[in-house]
Amino acid sequence: MAIGRTAVMTQVEVDDEIHRAVAKTSTPPLSERTLKAGLLTTGGRLFTKCLDFLTLLILARFLGPAEFGLVAMAMTPVLIVETVCEMPLSAALLNQKQPTEEMYDTALTLATLRALTIVVLLCILAWPLAMFFNEPRLTALLCVLSLAPAMRGLLSQRLTEYVRVMDFRRDVALDIIAKAGALLIASTLAVSTGSYWAIAVGKISTTALAMIASYLLAPQRIRFTLREWHLFADMLGWTGARQLLSAINWQADKLVLPRYVDVATFGEYTWADTLISVPAQAIIQPITPPLYSAFVTAGQTGSLTKVYLKASAGIYTIIAPLFVMIGILATPIVAVVLGPAWRETAPILTWLAFSTAVGYAPTVLLPALAMSLNRTRVAFEKLAIEFCIRVPLIITLTVTLSLKGLLIGHAIAALAGFLINIVLVDKLLRLGVFAQIAGLVRPTMAMIPMTFFLLAALPQFDPSDNSLETVVDLSWISASALAIFAASSLLLWRLAGCPESCEAIILRMIRKLLGRK
Repeated sequence: MAIGRTAVMTQVEVDDEIHRAVAKTSTPPLSERTLKAGLLTTGGRLFTKCLDFLTLLILARFLGPAEFGLVAMAMTPVLIVETVCEMPLSAALLNQKQPTEEMYDTALTLATLRALTIVVLLCILAWPLAMFFNEPRLTALLCVLSLAPAMRGLLSQRLTEYVRVMDFRRDVALDIIAKAGALLIASTLAVSTGSYWAIAVGKISTTALAMIASYLLAPQRIRFTLREWHLFADMLGWTGARQLLSAINWQADKLVLPRYVDVATFGEYTWADTLISVPAQAIIQPITPPLYSAFVTAGQTGSLTKVYLKASAGIYTIIAPLFVMIGILATPIVAVVLGPAWRETAPILTWLAFSTAVGYAPTVLLPALAMSLNRTRVAFEKLAIEFCIRVPLIITLTVTLSLKGLLIGHAIAALAGFLINIVLVDKLLRLGVFAQIAGLVRPTMAMIPMTFFLLAALPQFDPSDNSLETVVDLSWISASALAIFAASSLLLWRLAGCPESCEAIILRMIRKLLGRK
């Protein structure tokens, strides 16, 4: 069914606007449009991440670990079901040179069926999961939270037409509107009620606002049909199995841990995991697309091995010291960010930070490398191997040793992931173990004096310090530690004969910036 004359007229208007957008963006070269689109999306992502983090900080001040733990317990099955039911409808529409109205209607119909499936599945799972975790509040919470992923998939399919012409302004606007609205709604509820429902309503309002705004920015006629089903059929099948594997692999800890610890402890673990994910997402996600492009170009020129080694060492040089610093300074960081009620989060944050420094930084390049070589199967092999190691390990150790076992399992799984990555990179590039590790030696050695400085500076923090004093101490100690690391890296690079490595690239960039000034 159509929704009437007003919507039809609006649809004509949006079609005209799309054609104008195509005309405007057809003049600049592709590289320029790509750069502008990348800057817009990266800037928008960073801004919305800041809004997300601000929301969490406000909620953490008015709600305790138990409230966060309860919602995190509910969000684990929500994320798994959403991932398994994921259907990249926009990608299928973008593959069509001239999508028809029936294609858009079919995409909307599939999105609606997906939304209904998610709601039904989570409502069916709600009571059994509440019994499994011995948490009766989980039943209602899961049923309500099922609306969040359902509405997230119901955005206007007409947004893809703007993506086609690299006009991402509406996507960025949707994200900002949704996150800003959620910040206001969740914060107001947290201050006024002090209930865990503030977190849940915040998550639902994010997707609800985005869904409503999408139809205002890119109106679409509401009509249901499956006539063009065949265009989307290839998305199903083994893709769902891969998504299930990925979801369980990264949510296994949150599935098992609530069974063996209280809700407050689970909330502390969830917050530590969130604090770890913020710098990783803020740094790694924006640079992944350019690295993929660099790998493709390097593969065409025969310099892929050199480019990969530089990229691997460069990312490790940026990420590893940051996580080592977070691990050592976990106690004052938690005191400033979350407050005294969350002090038990600090040792958890330390474990996760050190594990991430080992296992995350050196392994994030493999998917982009495999894609650049048209061997994405290798990335899936890594996921499958990690699943076979990580999930049984975490389940066994958590059942045996509770939270301590889970943290030990994380550390072992991180080391195993690092070794698996080395083997698979060797398979892709014929790059030996020694060559891969050699690029990580200098930054690792440069972290030694930084680590000693941080340990020596820990007595500077006193539990009686107020927040301002702790922030000041954190600022100068962190800046000094990074300066020590940079100086040590530069010294070791010069002692090695100034090779053409990531240090040389960074120095050239600094000289260019200074030269412009």
